[in-house]
Amino acid sequence: MIKNHPVESVIQIFLDNLDLKEQSIKNYQSVLKSYTHFLKSRNIKEPKRSDVISYRSYLWQKGLESTSVQKHMVVVKGFYKWARLFQKQLGLDVSFQNDIAEGIKGAKIEQVYRKEPLSLEQSKKLLKVASDDLRNIIHLRNYTIILLMIITGMRTIEVSRAKLSDLSVINKESILYIQGKGKDGKDQFVKLPQVLVKAINDYKAKRVDKNKYLFTRHLGYELEEPLSKDYIGRMIKKMFQKAGIYSAKVTPHSLRHTVAYMNLKHGGSLEDTQQLLRHKHIETTLIYAHNIRRLEDKSEYRIANILFNEEKGEEQDGNK
Repeated sequence: MIKNHPVESVIQIFLDNLDLKEQSIKNYQSVLKSYTHFLKSRNIKEPKRSDVISYRSYLWQKGLESTSVQKHMVVVKGFYKWARLFQKQLGLDVSFQNDIAEGIKGAKIEQVYRKEPLSLEQSKKLLKVASDDLRNIIHLRNYTIILLMIITGMRTIEVSRAKLSDLSVINKESILYIQGKGKDGKDQFVKLPQVLVKAINDYKAKRVDKNKYLFTRHLGYELEEPLSKDYIGRMIKKMFQKAGIYSAKVTPHSLRHTVAYMNLKHGGSLEDTQQLLRHKHIETTLIYAHNIRRLEDKSEYRIANILFNEEKGEEQDGNK
């Protein structure tokens, strides 16, 4: 196995020149580390096009979902394209004159959501277990976070970024300004129904810290840091377990899916739901509507009834 691969130094230059957010750069680094390990473990010192294709096959063999395979291939292809474009300027090895990954396909991704929403019964059970002992500030905080996400559709990263100063009122409507996905500023907001305003106010009233973030750790000392998205995610998963929700297809992001399904199934229009979830394109919202229509479609049951009712009918006719 190759100990130090020559591609690693070029990858580091690539990462240093990425004009992306810190988390995105970390994601790129993780993918390219996986790719480098693949090359090193197979003693591939000078990768060819066929090796990139083999890496894609390796990802499928590992059991990765199509979305993950696609992410890996996008990053690897992006790296080789960049290396070809800047080969002369940065004095990279002549092997990077050609883009060995050009034209290689990634993975076909169907426009569906792979995480399931909660049912109304599950949603109520979740809120019930989360509201246990609201006299405890940690329990009250967790309940308020879950309530905020299951009413507004906020993402965990958006909850993590929320500050007390983001709370406001417009035309007597209580709102919370948020920094949405892919946004650099807090130019979007969600509306806060009274039940949510009360939970937030109750939580604020119990706080004695001076942390600027809407939700904090309550460690007993000052810590000017937000709750991380991972911390929030772990908390929600624990609440799922308490509520008896164990499906691998139900994740913290399922709360956002739940908001979309509940709104569409109970009178909300596509445009309403698009605004609620802050989707840039209505096609994204249409996926939820398509899934609802598909679930309500009785075609399979209709065909099964036709087939088996006909069989029964023929048997009855034959016995006459």
